[in-house]
Parts: sequence; C-alpha cells; structure tokens
Amino acid sequence: MLVRIWQYDVVLGQETQFERFYGPTGSWAQLFARSADHLGTELYRAVGQPGRYLTVDRFTSGAAWRQLLDEHGEDYDELDSRCSELTTSEVE
Repeated sequence: MLVRIWQYDVVLGQETQFERFYGPTGSWAQLFARSADHLGTELYRAVGQPGRYLTVDRFTSGAAWRQLLDEHGEDYDELDSRCSELTTSEVE
C-alpha cells in the first residue's frame, strides 16, 4: 500500500474552500477515484493551529499512483494550479 500524507497551511478565510477541494468527496478525491486502486482520501484539521490541515491519500501501491499520474497528469497539474492560492505552504 502507498500512503501519501501532506501537511498544508491554508490562507486564513479560505478554509471552507480548501475543505471542498481536499475533503474525502472533494475535487482531489474525485480525481484520485479515477484509479480503481485509490483506497480513499481523508482530511484532518489541526486543533489549536488555525489553517493547518493534513490529507491522507491511500492507493494499493506506488505503481498504481504512478499509473494515475501517467493517465491523468494534466488534470492533476491543472487542479494543483487552481488550488495553489488556497495555501501558504504544503509539505509531503
């Protein structure tokens, strides 16, 4: 299994929009669900740290992740660009 965990600092005031894109039924999860090997997306908000979030994306394997990028890389890049203004930092 491959588990990808990202930490984000979200622009204050953009939390609701961020949650729409990054939540378990959001745009990222919908993109990842194009792969039959996507096992789910989770979103966690930090307690005591406004604007700090973690996302957890699970795939059956690293090969499944790479195949998703090969098949949908342009859509990934486009969505990443659309979401770039919602965060001040992101770390995998």
